[in-house]
Amino acid sequence: MSVTVYADVDYKGKSATLDKGRHKLDSSMNDCISSVRVPSGWKVTLFEHADFTGAQVTLDADTPKVEGGLHDKASSIVVAGAEVPEEEMHVFSLENGDDWFYFEDTTTSD
Repeated sequence: MSVTVYADVDYKGKSATLDKGRHKLDSSMNDCISSVRVPSGWKVTLFEHADFTGAQVTLDADTPKVEGGLHDKASSIVVAGAEVPEEEMHVFSLENGDDWFYFEDTTTSD
């Protein structure tokens, strides 16, 4: 999963896809973000300046139009992925002869 930022409202125009982490926007996306696709459980914080300072707004859902002072003004972004609460994490094991395989089920029941 990842976040996608768009230059125009309603998820149109040029776009960039961002994974979790801290991102300074290059000249092609600097000061032009107008809409953002945010996966469920993720958060995106837009910052006015390239050094993660200045005005900021945090988005936790798809945003067809970034409102307020950061519309077409963001220069850096922090993307935080979903964290699965420990109580929702399930560990299963399957026996295959002498070998054991482990996987975590990170799905949640809605």
